[in-house]
Amino acid sequence: MKLRSSLFRRTVLTVAAGLLVFQIASGTAVFLYITRPLAQRSADDLAALLVLSARTWVELPATTRPAFEEELKLSHDIGLTEAGAPLGSDIKHLPYVNFLRTSLTSRLDSGTALHVAEAADGRFHVDIPMARHVLRFSFAKDLLGPRPSFALAWSVAAGLLVTLVTAWLLARRITAPVARLAEAARLIGSGEHPPRLQESGEHELAELAQIFNQTAAQLAARRENQSTLLAGVSHDLRSPLARMKMALGMLAEERTSPLLTRMERDVVEMETLIGAQLELARSQEREPAQATDIDALLSELIESAEAQSPGQTHLRTDGPSCHATIAPLALKRILGNFVDNALRYGGPGRLELVRRRCADGILIGVRDRGPGIPADLREAVFQPFFRLDPSRNRASGGSGLGLAIARQLAETQGWTIAIKPRVGGGVSAWLAIQHLNPDRT
Repeated sequence: MKLRSSLFRRTVLTVAAGLLVFQIASGTAVFLYITRPLAQRSADDLAALLVLSARTWVELPATTRPAFEEELKLSHDIGLTEAGAPLGSDIKHLPYVNFLRTSLTSRLDSGTALHVAEAADGRFHVDIPMARHVLRFSFAKDLLGPRPSFALAWSVAAGLLVTLVTAWLLARRITAPVARLAEAARLIGSGEHPPRLQESGEHELAELAQIFNQTAAQLAARRENQSTLLAGVSHDLRSPLARMKMALGMLAEERTSPLLTRMERDVVEMETLIGAQLELARSQEREPAQATDIDALLSELIESAEAQSPGQTHLRTDGPSCHATIAPLALKRILGNFVDNALRYGGPGRLELVRRRCADGILIGVRDRGPGIPADLREAVFQPFFRLDPSRNRASGGSGLGLAIARQLAETQGWTIAIKPRVGGGVSAWLAIQHLNPDRT
């Protein structure tokens, strides 16, 4: 399954990339124009002190040299002795040491061989040949002054941390209202009434929340008006239909007529259509979930189907009995519509009701051996009043609302239904109930 790009992730990446580019550019500028020149200046000053000390030591009488060495130690924490064998390997990987070597080379005679090493005690040693002597200067790392590589590393690390935190906070601030808006929209789509969004904060987000609250209130009012209107129409139509049905029954007792029979069927058909329309309207109302024995509910559907088509229905389940907290009436109405369609259009073949467990939910299917549904019409069958064969009348082809009611019920409960071809011929109507953990007993 491909992960869709989210607004939060895109915002974080965009802001982080922009701030990171800025941090790299500013850090590079600081390194090139501030840190590096300071390091070179510090190395140049230290080189000047070492060369001057070496020349002074050479020019002093042997008796006064110890005093000069002591003064250099006290004043600058630099040790001065005559060198014997070189200590360790020559250092070439430290930027500041390279600055120091370059500055020393420029102050000494051409061809003078320098040796810079780091001892086990952590002090640096610089061997400078001077007047047939090799003088060894030793000093601590603290005397090196600015270290550009460390400064750049700390700058990049700190900049990266600040960039990521800032990008996360900014993206969170932008996407949190959008996430609340999406959740409220999902509740509206499920037939629920979401709480009002806070109309505060930035002007654009506050205005968006205000418009959404107004739209949600208008949709709720329209839905309530629609339910009231359908209930009124049902009551107003069923009363005269009942009188017509009674009158037709009385006329039928006096004499029989094909016209009277046709009128009685029309009255029954009108009552069926009114009931289906009301059921479609009620399917937009979310049903409270409750603990349900899934397999027991499926067994009831099988018993009802057996009464209509004995010996042609079969229930297949995987594993032990399945229980879950769901909306049982919605589940029964959806699967009942599937079974009715399979019995009506599935032909004489065997009908199977299948229940499977999946990673985070339940999969239930009704499979028949009928003529099947063309691929380009598998979504159209969920439209109200749609029939595969337009020549069918409502008496033989139903009202055309069964699958529309099933789809609306499923969407209201957050479920998914789909029509798939069956291997070997026929149709499989599947209901996927996701994002729940079925109880295993």
